[in-house]
Amino acid sequence: MVEADTRTLNASKPKQSSHARLLLVAHRVTKTYGPARALNDVSLEIHRGEVHAVVGENGAGKSTLMKILAGEENPDSGEIRIDGRAIRLRGPKDARAHSIAIVHQQFELAELLTVAENMCLDGPPVRMSFGFLRLLHRARMMEEAARQLAPFGLDKKVRVRIRELSVAERQIVKISRALARHARLLILDEPTSALTVQEIDRLFDHVRKLRSEGVAIVLIAHSIDEVLSVADRITVLRDGFLIGTQPAKNLDAVTLVRMLVGRDLDKGYPKSETALGKQLLRANLAPRSASKTELSGRRGEILGIPTYMGSAVRDVLALLSGERRSPRKAIRMEGQSVGNLAVHGRIRVGIALVPGDAMAEGLVPKMTVEENILLPNLRRFQRFGVLKLGQGRTLGRELIKAFDIRPADPLIPVERLSGGNRQKVAIAKWIAAGAKVLIMDDPTRGIDVGGKLEIYRVISDVVVRGGLVVLASSDLDELLGLADRIVVMHGGHIVETFDRRPFDKVRLLARTAGANGLSAS
Repeated sequence: MVEADTRTLNASKPKQSSHARLLLVAHRVTKTYGPARALNDVSLEIHRGEVHAVVGENGAGKSTLMKILAGEENPDSGEIRIDGRAIRLRGPKDARAHSIAIVHQQFELAELLTVAENMCLDGPPVRMSFGFLRLLHRARMMEEAARQLAPFGLDKKVRVRIRELSVAERQIVKISRALARHARLLILDEPTSALTVQEIDRLFDHVRKLRSEGVAIVLIAHSIDEVLSVADRITVLRDGFLIGTQPAKNLDAVTLVRMLVGRDLDKGYPKSETALGKQLLRANLAPRSASKTELSGRRGEILGIPTYMGSAVRDVLALLSGERRSPRKAIRMEGQSVGNLAVHGRIRVGIALVPGDAMAEGLVPKMTVEENILLPNLRRFQRFGVLKLGQGRTLGRELIKAFDIRPADPLIPVERLSGGNRQKVAIAKWIAAGAKVLIMDDPTRGIDVGGKLEIYRVISDVVVRGGLVVLASSDLDELLGLADRIVVMHGGHIVETFDRRPFDKVRLLARTAGANGLSAS
């Protein structure tokens, strides 16, 4: 394994040897799930006072390795050593006893409790005790939660219930709670997937501060730019194998991508130029408002909408998809009024929503990949009330191959897939249903570079076939590379439309920042 970059953050301190800095070693770890081998003889060294990024495409084994380090999974073979001593982590409690904390990609918060109550779940402050009864010190609980959340700008929301927060705000609460545990090893699994640029900057400032205090941080991320900006060393996994570990200073984006996917990738966006057709969707979202509220999309078009705090874009997506009912005749599909239709009615006329959190909103976790793809398509494969599942299964397998869903087992429960592969399944089922309008809510969030390109190609194929894609994304580069038009919204109202490529990125950034209360200069 390649030695770490030994630059010190404090020049007044003597440099430590690699052995002295070594905190944790995972040695030749193997883990299988049935016939699928998630990890194959993988070794990893984590040093004190470093940010160590673990990267790889979806299905590479990153999350499995992190679950083993956090005591949530047991390896089939291999050894974990902390401070040079072999240990066995029988569960998360053992990991916490060794000062290991993990922040998962999925939310693990009590939605009915307040922010402050969630922050103090591990040990709330007690005013006084009466035997087994304890009186909580709520004032101190609020003060401590506010102090921990202040750097992220959420200190005013300590009394708010978790269910009332946005996805990004919930992510911040979860991260702040882990930061407050004073861990020696902090594992962050895709911590930035729901955060804005400003929130990511604040998070990485905290990560660097923890590093300077000697904490080891393991970061799982898909954004190459983020990884190169904050990591000291980078370990690459591919298909369950260790490809290598290198100091970040020795890598650039091209080299890292080559290590990730085993081949060179075009960094551009595979967008096919298409001739725009007739108007397919038209939505007057607030007929009585004086503000600009009309959205429209044509056949062969990708309509991009940036998402950020305050944009209220997801409210608009809910109106388009039928999750929220809209005024009659406010939304038209191919000239037909669909504003009074619920979700299932919109699906029948060809409008489908691909949610950002596929596991929570787009899939049935216990069902197989094949069943999830076929679920909204059963009518296609029945005749006189009899299901012809053979045809459906053939289609399911074709889509699994076309989308490169891993593992390529149609009978594996979708909950066993990585986040990116779940997202592919969520998109595949609507492609199978023949949707004419795909409303995509950050469809590539948390997906690796190779998986993103596959989804971009799917999006391109949809518009080449005359469909419309409404692409809401937190990734401005993604919108700049794919969209035919970009509509900037604030509070659900259109503040500017960019309708001519190439788009002015500086102005687009200023418009989204300005709408969020920042200077547009």
